[in-house]
Amino acid sequence: MSSERIAILGPKGTFSEEAALRFNPDLERAAYSSIEEVFDAVRGGAARYGVVPVENSLEGSVSATLELLLKSDIQICREIVLDITHCLMALPGTGIQEIEEVISHPHALAQCRGFLKTLPGVKTRNFPSTAEAAREIASKGLSKTAAIGSRIAADLYGLSILEEGVEDEERNQTRFFVLSKECPEKSGQIKTSIVIAVRDRPGALYEILGYFARGGVNLTKIESRPTKKSLGDYIFYIDFLGDAGDERIRGILEKVAGLTTFFKVLGSYSTG
Repeated sequence: MSSERIAILGPKGTFSEEAALRFNPDLERAAYSSIEEVFDAVRGGAARYGVVPVENSLEGSVSATLELLLKSDIQICREIVLDITHCLMALPGTGIQEIEEVISHPHALAQCRGFLKTLPGVKTRNFPSTAEAAREIASKGLSKTAAIGSRIAADLYGLSILEEGVEDEERNQTRFFVLSKECPEKSGQIKTSIVIAVRDRPGALYEILGYFARGGVNLTKIESRPTKKSLGDYIFYIDFLGDAGDERIRGILEKVAGLTTFFKVLGSYSTG
């Protein structure tokens, strides 16, 4: 039943699965091969919840997640932040000097650029997920290929860890969203995410931000992204502390909506 399942970016052993376990370890986890498929599983009822990465402290936002949130009718229910430790892994008995190629998700490879430069002549190749890269090595017996991923993935697919902590920065974190059409009751600190398009006139964005400032609302993130309609045409993703259902916040959002050409609440959700 969909009510008992949570869709994750698979296969098993991804950081998305770790986030799902943090959210609710009792839910059945169903692995999908892309972020879009996770959205589709929730939208179509194959899973009650979905977990997707949205932002990394080193590499920034995950474009696919933001674009799908813009078009989707499902809500953000929870924010989960994981400390990310990347491991270089290979088949048992493989030495690091034998590695000719390193494979992983493009974000993981980017988070380990400095380390990869210490492996002269080694090529890199993108995979849909870190765990998919680990599984590829194990299933095909790739003796001269290493993967970058989690310790869980190494254990799951029987690979040896050649080096741990290969990310460029010690404070490497990834933010995940839990998605659903029907969110559970919120508790603790609440955050809200919205997306807007502003009118093409001087001071439009400044005026919108002023409503939040005068209302004492703490903005935790604002990011512009192209609409892909024309050069110079942007939308803005805004995160702030507070619940869109609260009377004070609702009043601010009504004023903000009146100054925009597009306005959408992506969700009000618990953090942590």
